[in-house]
Amino acid sequence: MSPDRPYLRLSSFGNAGSTQADYSKDSDMVEVFECTRTTTNRFKISLLKPSVRALVLACKVSVRTDTRGFLSLQFMIKADDGQVTFVEYFCAPDEEMSD
Repeated sequence: MSPDRPYLRLSSFGNAGSTQADYSKDSDMVEVFECTRTTTNRFKISLLKPSVRALVLACKVSVRTDTRGFLSLQFMIKADDGQVTFVEYFCAPDEEMSD
């Protein structure tokens, strides 16, 4: 995450190759973007995988990190009866990275 382009970059790598996706702070998918310094964090995909179940059902997702690199994913899920539920998922960074 960075106050400068590419603002938000998600990347993954493994035996099958690598990929990355960049998101602009002006994207239609981004409602609010706040970042004052560039940060890089790594997370094990095995720890993030359980959050996909909530992601599939979510109509909005909030992505936040703190100064320690902890990731917070908050999913807003609307039930068929219109009731709104929030599911929050936290993930510790895999390792500290030097700037």
